[in-house]
Amino acid sequence: MKKISFTLLIVFISLTFLLSFAMPESAGKLKNNISSMKVIYSYSVTKSFSERTHDTIELASVPSGKEETKDIHVQIVSKLEETPLNIKAVVRESLNRPEAYKSEAPLSGPEKGFSKRKYYLTKNYDKGRYTVIRTNKVTKAEKVYDGTYYEPSARDPFVQWTRDER
Repeated sequence: MKKISFTLLIVFISLTFLLSFAMPESAGKLKNNISSMKVIYSYSVTKSFSERTHDTIELASVPSGKEETKDIHVQIVSKLEETPLNIKAVVRESLNRPEAYKSEAPLSGPEKGFSKRKYYLTKNYDKGRYTVIRTNKVTKAEKVYDGTYYEPSARDPFVQWTRDER
């Protein structure tokens, strides 16, 4: 029985090694799946919020006396900096889920005295630092990773606003 298990292990390692040369994209997916299944390692993730950041985009500019209908779809996803590929999935599990904004409402121009109304959408992010402690389940060896995260703000991920211009 032990001989069969050992043989299967050698076959699996050999196939993984061969795939890394023949089809590197498949081997990378296999490697990420193994670590994300947490077969070999356990992970401890801590986050510390530092500040709120934002990214503002202009949605439309509508002239005075006009009305437009726009189909607006915007999404906020988490961003990671200084993050090794082998722990990205683990860190993302601890961050807020992506947020989506959809609008099909009519956008109207300003009242007389102004030439146009600009519509904006501000995407708010919570920025902070994370620390991951990866522990090998067999050897109990630990490795520490840290980096910066940006996640959709939990309080108000989107703020729509306007500005009238003369």
